[in-house]
Amino acid sequence: MRNHEEKIRLSLDISVQQHTHLKMQAAKRGLSMREYILEALAYSEERQEKDTEIDPESFSKALKKLRKEKYNLAKNLSKR
Repeated sequence: MRNHEEKIRLSLDISVQQHTHLKMQAAKRGLSMREYILEALAYSEERQEKDTEIDPESFSKALKKLRKEKYNLAKNLSKR
């Protein structure tokens, strides 16, 4: 009998910009990209289980934050 959980490898094809964005977000949180992605997936599953609705104000704030992050990422990448 195995003492560890069986693992399966997953490969994704993503753009260089997406990779850079993921790496930056993980670094901001002090996580590896693997840890960051697994945490994001767990959070997504948790949100789906709760089946909660986001109020319009929270959605608007989150969307503005996402737009700002993407703008800053594009700005930083264009400086390279």
